[in-house]
Amino acid sequence: MKRTFDYHPPTICYDKPAMAVVSKDEYESRRIRALAGTRVLELIVPKRSARTWTMQAGDVCRVSLPEGSQVGDLNLWNLEHPRQERFYSGKTRQIHSTHLKTYDRLWSCFPYLRPMATFVRDSLADYGIDRDGGSLHDVVGTRCDDYIYKLITGQDRFGSCHSYLTEAVKEHGLGEEDVHDTWNIFMCTGFTRDTQQYFCKPSPARKGDCIEFLAEMNLLVALSACPQGDVSIQKHPAALPFPPANAMASRGGPMVLGTDGTDFEHRQRVAAHYQISALNKSRLKYCIFFHYLLFFVMLVKLSADILDRLDIFILEIEELQIPPPLWWEYFWCLSVFLSFIGLAAVRGNRVNDMKKYMVGISTIGFVPLLYCIFYYLNDVLEYLNLEEGTELDDTDIFVWQGYPYGLLWYGFVLMAFQVHFFSLFFAWNLIKAWRQRGALKKGQ
Repeated sequence: MKRTFDYHPPTICYDKPAMAVVSKDEYESRRIRALAGTRVLELIVPKRSARTWTMQAGDVCRVSLPEGSQVGDLNLWNLEHPRQERFYSGKTRQIHSTHLKTYDRLWSCFPYLRPMATFVRDSLADYGIDRDGGSLHDVVGTRCDDYIYKLITGQDRFGSCHSYLTEAVKEHGLGEEDVHDTWNIFMCTGFTRDTQQYFCKPSPARKGDCIEFLAEMNLLVALSACPQGDVSIQKHPAALPFPPANAMASRGGPMVLGTDGTDFEHRQRVAAHYQISALNKSRLKYCIFFHYLLFFVMLVKLSADILDRLDIFILEIEELQIPPPLWWEYFWCLSVFLSFIGLAAVRGNRVNDMKKYMVGISTIGFVPLLYCIFYYLNDVLEYLNLEEGTELDDTDIFVWQGYPYGLLWYGFVLMAFQVHFFSLFFAWNLIKAWRQRGALKKGQ
């Protein structure tokens, strides 16, 4: 005989704390004042990628859809202490609901548990709750990731909101462990009535739709443009960059035996490409920074000649009696412009631009330095072979300010060689990482 149970009406578990209820008039006024102020930043989050930005308390951020429907996964951190305080989707869900509405707030983790931001505008507010129980902007889904795909299908896949967010936050000193459960904006989700399984639908968002939230503290924000687009899984499966999401569901899909977590190191290889790329991007930027420093040193050395050409007389510089420059000094200065090609390649993960950067450094960077080495070689060898007690003025060695001029240049060349060598090394590592990622994408 089937067991029966007494009926009890549902009880809302959490009474909203006072901080969870805001004055709509006050926040609309704050929103309008912020929008009437200065626009401090505008950026595009390209498809299959993530971007980060910072906000000061009181700033308003508008996330809009300039081209068409698209869902996004959003993370928040306290800007000053990102590893200690970040967005807590679970507690936000308990205080408000599974799907956020205007004037709901996004709460931080323990032990802080305070509002990080307030949702102040939604162009899709009229959607409400549809007949299947679906609604927008949930704090339920945890973000798509390559680990669950491997767990369910047994296949490696490259590219997910988790991976994109992980790479995006590297420049702020954060790692994969700092990426957390997201606010899924523009996404239409719910739970099936019969099995209470999490489902998604094509987003009703269209070109021009937007949401706005107001920062309650200084924030670091990261947003991923989900690779599933508007999640039109059933309608346009062929258009998806990856296998349809319903192929990831366990019902009727292939299952992997033995994936109890012990194959974590194997599955971790997917994220390693992002980590290698982010690490070498950071190191290449450091090399470019030191390249700039060397350029300014060279510019100081060339200042006397430049001022002479401009008929500008400065007594203090003339008294230094800086030797006239050779052709290679100006030629080497051109190498600084290659840094812009390298930085552009880093931003866009562009292999061809990085190749151009490497070729340029190999020629414009190294060739004049090699010329310098051979030009001053005799002076340096003579200085190194001087007998003890020999005065420099009694030799043919060219001296400036009491120092062997060639030896000073050798010091510069040594530093420049190291900067250029490591620049090429990190650039080559990036090319290999980007090619490997491209091969994985083609294999999907």
